[in-house]
Amino acid sequence: MIKVLVLSADNDGVGYYRILNPHLTMNDPEIECEIRLLSDATIPLFDESFISQYNIIFYNKAIPFREKAMADRFYGLVKKYNIKLIYDIDDYWILNNTHINYKQWKESKSQERVEAVMKNADAITTTTSLYADLLKKVNPDVHVLENAVNFDEQQWSSKKTESDKVRFIWGGGISHMPDLRLLKDEFKKFDKNFREKTQMYMCGFDLRVRMAGGKIGIDDGRRSAWGHFESIFTNNYKYVNGGYSSFLMKFRDNGKFGVEPEFVDEFYQRRWTKAILEYGTMYNEADVSLSPLKDNHMFNYAKSQLKLIEAGAHHMPLIASNYGPYTIDDIDGKKTGLQKGFLINESKPNWYEKMRWYADNPNAVKEHGENMYQYVKENYEINVINKKRAKLYKEIVKY
Repeated sequence: MIKVLVLSADNDGVGYYRILNPHLTMNDPEIECEIRLLSDATIPLFDESFISQYNIIFYNKAIPFREKAMADRFYGLVKKYNIKLIYDIDDYWILNNTHINYKQWKESKSQERVEAVMKNADAITTTTSLYADLLKKVNPDVHVLENAVNFDEQQWSSKKTESDKVRFIWGGGISHMPDLRLLKDEFKKFDKNFREKTQMYMCGFDLRVRMAGGKIGIDDGRRSAWGHFESIFTNNYKYVNGGYSSFLMKFRDNGKFGVEPEFVDEFYQRRWTKAILEYGTMYNEADVSLSPLKDNHMFNYAKSQLKLIEAGAHHMPLIASNYGPYTIDDIDGKKTGLQKGFLINESKPNWYEKMRWYADNPNAVKEHGENMYQYVKENYEINVINKKRAKLYKEIVKY
């Protein structure tokens, strides 16, 4: 029996996809996983009777040792009992000054700290072959375990609401300003006919901000990044009528994530952020997913194709930037003949053209969406990736 101690430093998206979901669904008779959150101060990492029972320690980000002596002691115990360390990394570890966390990253010398952790690992796991090639410059033993969804989990079991419109969706976080700017001029082109037969959903709206001292405050909706995002999706609110504009300008979640019966037929739809175990339900209101990524940007290059995977679980095609992770899966079907969406070159930003094509061809939305669903089911369903994971763990304990 291979015993794996799984340590999660993240209870949000990264922890869900990279740590918790894979190991909670691991179903191999030769592998036993114990999952612990690093926020739990009771984990006895320096108790030899505890730590010696494991063959593998799998973790992400960093184990929060207060001082170097504690880290040295931990690594000493790991070496003494021949425990294999597997370090999982999801995001590019080198930030530039356009990233929202750049100042904090630089001041805390995060690059040096992450590289030291990677060098101490017996193996590294990550999301794509593109990112793996970058990581191999620090530690050559890198393995790709792609992100995956559990089709038995409620949020990835598609339950579409009915609509006679083609509904486009973008969902993401506050760091996506450079990406959404790619859509600004294109979204100004939406004519009346297009707006009448489509809807645009912006999901993840969240005005919470962390204040000095760690307290959570509420940002001004007009000045916040989310206000800027919304101005892109609405062409500076030109696509929003007076009554609906008044509702939006209150910047208050109505307890239904922004769903308001009076305004459900409006072209633009704001949806407030959902918890990690239900955020996938946002796709139940949509038909086509959008994923712009700024090119010539290493952080974006190293991202995973997660939006493709999520779209596939919900039987949706994807319109995405022809860059980084979206070059992996033959979205436009040029290699296999099975089209799953469109790729957009930054030098020819024809987002509106492709969106309008889907609006005019709703049968293609269904066809491409089913192609995407079958592709994701065969390649990125959790049990498919967990078979790769189990094989890797069995190989690593033989190192």
